[in-house]
Amino acid sequence: MIRENWSDDADERFISEALVETLFVEAGAGTGKTRALVQRLVALVLAGHPIERIIAITFTEKAAAELRDRVREGLEKAQAEGGAESGLAGEALRSLDRAGISTIHSFCQSLLRSFAAEAGVDPSFSIEDEMMADRHLQERWRIYLDELAGDDRALAAFDRILALGITPGQLEMLARELAAKPHAMYLLRDSIPAPPPYSWPDLAEAERRLAGLPLERVTDGDQLRSRVAAVKRLVHDLRGAGGDAESVLAAGAAVLTQRFGVSREEDWGGGAVIASVRETAKYICSQLGETLAGCRSAALAGVMPFIVEFVEGESRRRAREGTMTFDDLIVRVRDLLRSSTEAVIALRERFDALLIDEFQDTDPLQVDIAMAFARDPETGKLEPGRLFVVGDPKQSIYRFRRADMAVYWQTRVTVEESVGAFPELSRNRRSRPIIIDWVNRVFASAIGDGRAPGVQPPYRPILDIRRAELSGPGVAFFGDVITDGRRAAEIARVESGQVASYCRLAVDEGWEVAEPGTEKVRRASFRDIAILIPARTVLPALERALTQKAVPYRVEGGSLIYRTQEVRDLLNCLAAIDDPSDQIALFGALRSPAFACSDLELARFKAAGGRFDYLRPGVEGTDGRVAEAMRTLARYHESRHSQSLAGLIESFVSECGQVESGILDTGERNSFRRARFLVEQARAFETAGPESLRALISWLERRANEVIVDNEGAGLDDDEDAVRVLTIHAAKGLEFPIVFLAGMGSQRREPGETYMVDGANRRPAICIGSTTRRFELGDVEELKHLELEHSAAEFVRMLYVAATRARDHLIFSLFHKQSASRSGAAILLSHGAAESVYALQPVAPGAARRLDSLDGLPLDLPAARTVDEFEAGRAQLLAQSRQERYTSATAEVRTQAERKDETEDVTEPWSRGRGATRIGRAVHATLQSVGLDASDEIVMNFARAQAAAEAVPDEAAKIARLVRAALASKAAERARTAKRALREVPFALRLDGTTVEGFVDLVIEDGDGALEIVDWKTDDVPAADVLARLADYRLQAGLYGLGLSQATGRPVTRLTYVFAASGVEESPGDPQELIEAAVQHLRTSAEARLDV
Repeated sequence: MIRENWSDDADERFISEALVETLFVEAGAGTGKTRALVQRLVALVLAGHPIERIIAITFTEKAAAELRDRVREGLEKAQAEGGAESGLAGEALRSLDRAGISTIHSFCQSLLRSFAAEAGVDPSFSIEDEMMADRHLQERWRIYLDELAGDDRALAAFDRILALGITPGQLEMLARELAAKPHAMYLLRDSIPAPPPYSWPDLAEAERRLAGLPLERVTDGDQLRSRVAAVKRLVHDLRGAGGDAESVLAAGAAVLTQRFGVSREEDWGGGAVIASVRETAKYICSQLGETLAGCRSAALAGVMPFIVEFVEGESRRRAREGTMTFDDLIVRVRDLLRSSTEAVIALRERFDALLIDEFQDTDPLQVDIAMAFARDPETGKLEPGRLFVVGDPKQSIYRFRRADMAVYWQTRVTVEESVGAFPELSRNRRSRPIIIDWVNRVFASAIGDGRAPGVQPPYRPILDIRRAELSGPGVAFFGDVITDGRRAAEIARVESGQVASYCRLAVDEGWEVAEPGTEKVRRASFRDIAILIPARTVLPALERALTQKAVPYRVEGGSLIYRTQEVRDLLNCLAAIDDPSDQIALFGALRSPAFACSDLELARFKAAGGRFDYLRPGVEGTDGRVAEAMRTLARYHESRHSQSLAGLIESFVSECGQVESGILDTGERNSFRRARFLVEQARAFETAGPESLRALISWLERRANEVIVDNEGAGLDDDEDAVRVLTIHAAKGLEFPIVFLAGMGSQRREPGETYMVDGANRRPAICIGSTTRRFELGDVEELKHLELEHSAAEFVRMLYVAATRARDHLIFSLFHKQSASRSGAAILLSHGAAESVYALQPVAPGAARRLDSLDGLPLDLPAARTVDEFEAGRAQLLAQSRQERYTSATAEVRTQAERKDETEDVTEPWSRGRGATRIGRAVHATLQSVGLDASDEIVMNFARAQAAAEAVPDEAAKIARLVRAALASKAAERARTAKRALREVPFALRLDGTTVEGFVDLVIEDGDGALEIVDWKTDDVPAADVLARLADYRLQAGLYGLGLSQATGRPVTRLTYVFAASGVEESPGDPQELIEAAVQHLRTSAEARLDV
């Protein structure tokens, strides 16, 4: 029954009176969803239902506690009114502690303990947190793979998919992500999508067509020729591969997706010839690409039954052993109610009604539990009065937690088919009329009329009831589209500066806010302001701006706190304590507020002979801040296993005074709050048992990259007058007098799900891997498109949630790049957000007022320096900093090359991209690994291994050819017959304060002790151009000669460069002349750097 044209009063009465009807309540933002649920629950109690027989489910533990308090207030009010119902209210108050008011997980936990035998679980089970569950899953996955060693069918399936290019890490990811998506696991358990049929093209015909292309008329350096030749080689290899054809095809996957480059028409005999060559190559690559995709789909379908078996088996094992995850609770109850009619009947006899708050955030398995309770076991229809749900589909923003708009809408249809009722609450008690009008105007357009309700529900306007007149903008915007090419970081800096300025303006100018309930008007303070951001990337710029403008603030929610500088600094300190060899963490720790070592102090410590290794002897006898910091780190490293992790962090923070220095620096409690946050995280980490510091750091680093919806700590330190900074997800369910929406220029992230599910039609699809190593199964393209639609729709709903957090003033940023068409700012602007609202003008820059935490503190400052003294000292420091003290022979050659005309032709194609250095590295690594007399088979084996290591498996043949050419050179022959030959010889030299280092490919020592330097070159240059190319290497050769002669004290009498591609070996010049030129170059370069 759909109720139309009813007032909120009538709908609220209906909610309290229609106790024998199934109600599906849609309540807009600020209209009182929880209030409606409380009214329903109290009405059921007053109608004679014992409170112990009512289940009320909400989203978080904090929300459950608040719901219990509001139910208590409702019952106390009913008891105070007297009458016949007073006794029922009193009895319910006395039994309130036994009421089923909780989260869905708490409800399922209690249910499983009651039906442990039927559910097949240990009744004394414990709950395993997400981190420990993930770690145990990794361990069990390895054990599972070992157990498959005797299963020929499993081994064949895993061998095939590995040969086709999937990595062991990706296989583990398939298992881990499926374990986190039990709804997908159910669908795949019932039916794994069938792979599409595929066939192999006629390889003989393909080879014939490629052989007919006029490649011989074009030089080797032509890009199109080389890429078509790669296709030709692949087809040839496939014809001779036999049973290894799939792995050969997978190894050549990069060839199939390459672009056939630009060539000169005159080299090929005209544009028509080039077009024909490209068309032929593309056609053959397309056919082979379809075959490879088919092979990979079939291989994925072959391995998925084992992955599903592992995930489902792990769930059963945890149930038997008494360790359950939060997902297990839902899965087990859902399975119990599906498989046991007796359990359903017992549950329905035990409880009369199920009430669910925030229904738009419910996932498919939770909906299955609700439906199992509400349906009559005999008829399968919803029993009237059993189910009450309330939510706002426009606030559904937890798809990453499996909330699905399609499931929400299907449930609505089910209720409608069962003749349920659909009251609507539309009176917003939170926001001022000016905000409500703006929200309705913008989001009626942005959300739309619900043409695809399973993706985006129809927009239903909210109505205003507040009438407070307050000074201040009400609704305003600042910023606009950026068209001048500024980078995102610069835009974020400007935007954050304006946000900070407006926060101070709101307080200084006295924008008015009203107390909720009483509407008492007062001037705004910082604690009335919330800055909501859609992503964490804007936080660093925002923190800097707030600090510079002396605006007190606090960051709330785990997702953001992990990104703050204080937490990053403390993590660096912990990493340095755990691993003395982690130089990056060590320097981060030394420069953090814990030790506050300046760059100058670090340089002086190094110049005095200090080593950045706190475990080396000698640190104890050194003075200075850096040495003291090293001793502190050494002490904590030594004691890290003798105390708890939380105790170690508390002790370290206390000793280093990080909290005190943070409060003195800014006058805020952020440093205290963030230190306390890490200590609490460490305690939570240790609840499952003792763990190492390294394990804690790894867990914290992973948490820093996850989306954490955590507003359980919101409201801590509410006595502090500070602006609150939250993500939009963390702000859901909260409200603030003044809201700033910042970071609206960040783009909506495209979904990248491994498992995709069409909730409406219960279809799964799988997609994993990169472009050249992609494995797909099911209707991937269709479901990807559906995921994109859901993602875009949810992003708009997230903006709606953000805007409806504001009570009195809403200020939103429209800063965004012109190309950011998917950003929140672009969406708001396109739907008229800037029309008929106030545009805030940039605040004139001025000196920010420092906080008064240091006022009155006596300071003993050194005597002032004169301007001349300051300038002289500054010039000396700049001169020292400009002197480059470390370089390499290769870097000097590159520096020289950079000075040449940028239009100079480069004939080494891989030097323009990533593949180039990979081929060069693979050639050098192979030459270093094989013997100088290695056979062709050994060379090929090492070349394949190095090609795979450098991610260019299709270039193995080329790498082998270059290695064979080098080994066939006269230089290699001299090395084989010499007194001694050394490969990959390192050297370092110091000249006039500059250190040069490098590696020499091959050093040959003759019978007189003289040295010959040999350098392998992979430059793809014709033999005729080798001498010209050698000029580019004269400096490098001189540096090699200088370094080797100084290091050994022996003369370098010969310098040989072997160009493997062209089979030419030449010397760049006389060794002594090259060495002298190198010395002069280093001295000239040093002087030039100082004379800037």
